Amino acid sequence: MMASNDCFSRKDIEMTETFVDGIQLHMAEHGHGGPVIFWGMYPHQEHEVEHLWEELLEIVSENDFLLVAFQVEDWNQDFSPWEAPAAFGTERFAGQGRNTLKWLTEECIPYIEKTYDVKDREYWLTGYSLAGLFALWAAYECDMFSGIVCCSGSMWFKDWTVYVREHKLQHKCKVYLSLGGKEEKTKNKVMATVGERTREQERILRADPLAEQVILEWNAGGHFADSGKRLAKGIRWLLMNNDERR
Repeated sequence: MMASNDCFSRKDIEMTETFVDGIQLHMAEHGHGGPVIFWGMYPHQEHEVEHLWEELLEIVSENDFLLVAFQVEDWNQDFSPWEAPAAFGTERFAGQGRNTLKWLTEECIPYIEKTYDVKDREYWLTGYSLAGLFALWAAYECDMFSGIVCCSGSMWFKDWTVYVREHKLQHKCKVYLSLGGKEEKTKNKVMATVGERTREQERILRADPLAEQVILEWNAGGHFADSGKRLAKGIRWLLMNNDERR
């Protein structure tokens, strides 16, 4: 069920908010064209959309795009592609990512197409940490996205490497990966594998015939440093390498 749209201005951003089948959307348009950038965001993070918007306008103000942020309720549940044991603490990963992807492709995207008339524009999917892993996984599961931004993706996720060795991208796309230089230096043995697995992910993507361009960019700092800036850098890379750039 869709609630009525709320449109308001905040921090130089004209934002429209609504719910589509129980998941909140935050939508903001810059210009009248360019890609539709879907972003799986952290739930209940105040001012996160405004922060990313400011970072984007600082480095890609000359580009047109539509930002569609979707705000899940349970991070570990809604973005995990399959069930997995806890990597820290006691909360397991419930593996409901397939439900989120189904909602994204069957509910969210049709709503955006109807509301903004964007069927002829490129669709990109971006995310940070577990949402970054979800964005990359979606490219292996459906043919909707021509650009992927996976920043500090949770490549340590159980059986992820096995999965990507056995699957291929479903659509021609450009893939941006990034990682903080300190992320693999953690004392957590599971998460310490993130550097090795991210490098392997880059190699696997470079061998995939549907990966048109692939980059792995290293950032200073650990996992929680400058997430908005890192996402904006990934989006900028896609924009700068977009054949249909305006």
